[in-house]
Amino acid sequence: MDDAERDKKILQWQRKARLAAKKGKSRNLYIITLNPEVLWCRDFRQENPGYIEGMPCLYVGLTIHEPGDRFEQHRTGYRSSKYPRKYGVELAQDLIVGFGGEGLTDEKKEQALADWLRNQGCAVWQN
Repeated sequence: MDDAERDKKILQWQRKARLAAKKGKSRNLYIITLNPEVLWCRDFRQENPGYIEGMPCLYVGLTIHEPGDRFEQHRTGYRSSKYPRKYGVELAQDLIVGFGGEGLTDEKKEQALADWLRNQGCAVWQN
C-alpha cells in the first residue's frame, strides 16, 4: 500500500471511529494470531512464563472499530502495537468462544480475555 492509499484509509477509519463514538457504540474485543517467531522477543517471552509449546501466540485488543479494520490498521502501522504490526498473521475471533466476560467493563474484559487465554497455555500480549 502506497502512502496515498494509506492516508485515504486512515481518514476513513477516523470518520468511522468518530461516528461510532457519537452513537455510543460499544467496543469490540479482538484476537490476532501472531507468528511464533514472536517468541524470540524477550519481553514477549517474559510476559508468558506459562506458555505451553505448540499453543498459539496471540495479541488481544479492544477497539471501537470492526475487528477486521483494526487488524488492517495494525498491519499498516496506524496506531499499532509492535507485535501485531510485525508478527500479525490473521484475526482469530473464534478463540473468544467460551470466554465469559459479562458484567465487566470494556477495559477489564480485555485483561480478563488475555488472562483466560494465558491460563489455557497461550502466549498473549495486550497493552
